[in-house]
Amino acid sequence: MKAHSDKSEPAFDAKKPRPRVLLLTSTLGSGHLRATQAVEEALRARCPNVVIQTLDFWSLLDATTAHTLRQTYLWLAQERPDLYEQLYQLDQYTWRNIIERHEPLPAVLVTGIEWLAASADSAAAVESNGTAHLMDRAVFRLFRLLLAKRVRHIPENGLRVRLASFLIRWNWARIARRLYTQLKAFAPDVVVATQMIPAALFSSVKVRYGLNVPALGVLTDYGMHDVWLQPGLNNYCLPHELITTKWHANPKATPPAAFGIPLMSKFNQLPSQDEARAQLHLDSGAPVVLALGGGLGLGIDTVAARLLANTKAQVLVLAGQNAEALATLNKLVAHYPDRLSVWGWTDNIEVFLRAADVVVGKPGGLTVAEVLACGRPLLATCCLRGQESFNVRFIEEHKVGRLVHEDELCLAVEALFADPAALADMQARAWALGRREGAAGVAEAALTFAQSHTPQQPDTPRLEWLRQIAQRCLGNVDKLYHRWHGLQPIGEVLYVGRTRYRGPAMTFADGTQLKPGDFMGTLHLNNARFPDLEADTSIQAALRFTRLMLASMRILAEQGHQNPHFSELTVYNAVSWLGPHGAKVGFQTQPVPPGPRKYLSSLYFRLLVWAFAPAQETRASANPEPTIYWLTREQLLQRFGRAALNPNAGENE
Repeated sequence: MKAHSDKSEPAFDAKKPRPRVLLLTSTLGSGHLRATQAVEEALRARCPNVVIQTLDFWSLLDATTAHTLRQTYLWLAQERPDLYEQLYQLDQYTWRNIIERHEPLPAVLVTGIEWLAASADSAAAVESNGTAHLMDRAVFRLFRLLLAKRVRHIPENGLRVRLASFLIRWNWARIARRLYTQLKAFAPDVVVATQMIPAALFSSVKVRYGLNVPALGVLTDYGMHDVWLQPGLNNYCLPHELITTKWHANPKATPPAAFGIPLMSKFNQLPSQDEARAQLHLDSGAPVVLALGGGLGLGIDTVAARLLANTKAQVLVLAGQNAEALATLNKLVAHYPDRLSVWGWTDNIEVFLRAADVVVGKPGGLTVAEVLACGRPLLATCCLRGQESFNVRFIEEHKVGRLVHEDELCLAVEALFADPAALADMQARAWALGRREGAAGVAEAALTFAQSHTPQQPDTPRLEWLRQIAQRCLGNVDKLYHRWHGLQPIGEVLYVGRTRYRGPAMTFADGTQLKPGDFMGTLHLNNARFPDLEADTSIQAALRFTRLMLASMRILAEQGHQNPHFSELTVYNAVSWLGPHGAKVGFQTQPVPPGPRKYLSSLYFRLLVWAFAPAQETRASANPEPTIYWLTREQLLQRFGRAALNPNAGENE
């Protein structure tokens, strides 16, 4: 992907329909939202007719639950930074194993959930604004109830922990479904994600539902957590070319582009230091320190008090949205009327940055990007670890700032002002590292993807008509096959027959033997039942099919006792398009050996899935491969027979 071209060149073909761009973000803090707003501004500048929708990850949750979780996150970052760091370091494979493979929760996550459960009561508050999902509240209360007590003495597979793991998976699937609904309604040509959690959520939706929407991951920190490495992301936009990534997680992705973190267009037209100080009514000859607290203003009042008490510099303070910090700072103004200037939120942060000589604050990704774009060094305080560790490492490696303890902050500031030449060198290095046109690069990349995107159409009436014809034809073939081989229906989704085994002798794990010439049972799916599952998604279809399949297996076990046709069968065999599974209920699987049989079976199974699968995304994304299934009579009776259904039956006779 190349850097953006001259702005006079059209970025999108005006003859095509208006491009539709979905911006996925997270409003936890202000940085991700500011990056999203910068991308939106650049998109509208390059393509005035673009249609943009911004979707906050937290809007997919119940508003009250989301508020509680956000407040708890802030407390965790401030009160337990060690635990926060450990949770942040959990990689994508850990989360994927929890969400997709039902693996137990790691010990650190159990500790984090326990802390959340204990802390959530004081954070809880009813939000009047936002979407209400009462089920979210009920599930969250259950979640807290399960883990309100200490669980460290309970094994990781303890009942409460297993239930908590289930609730995590279930809620992730529910939130994914809500995102899928939003995607269907908006029908974007491209998705741009500025935070890794909504990016991962979108990727799972894209893969699960077979979507073909291209997506860009826009990193807003100077490092890459591997949760960003998602198969549903087509490319990444990096903060700087010196940032290394493992972008090859998606082999179809092109090399990432180092456009820079997206900033508003004002950073392309920066005032001089004298002009900025004049706007803010500052002494042009005195040293100026700008203290930033980020959108949340964490710790900013303490930092300002130390600077005023221990240095002679003028102090500018941007306290963000922290009302408590603003109240404390306004009291300090009475003691330092000529040296302290306090502001809350501003849309002109570039003016404050250019007015300062040195910047002090929390090393959030957007903060670092804006400070460097204005050519200022950053002394980082209150590092919340996690993603901010990337940013601290970046400024320290390039000698444009460092992490300082609050006790050392004033000495560090005084040392910089005591050596004007060294300070000027740091400012020059910061200016060279800064990227001021990142938003334009991201916008062009997004529009390029949008231009090449072919909207995914649902089945047309003609295609649906062809599917119905295929269903009837294949259904008639199935009926003839059932009659020819004397198959008998077992429940709603199975047919069972018998034939002589013609392969080599086999011995199964439970000791059952199968010799050439022995009769064995053959299992066949009732394909005609699938369209009647009435499922909108592959997950719904799978759950309904599983219930019917288990019911059929119980009937088969009963028939093994009562039906002479099956009583002498010791082994059942099937070849299915369903992937290898079923070990928990006694099945053994093996792949079909390569050859003409496997090739023809794959073609036939693809036709079956296209014709009979009830969910459109299953038809779009399925790639069935034939698998051989084996089930012994002993396993069938053990898992589905009377003894399995009523373990005490023998005692009652």
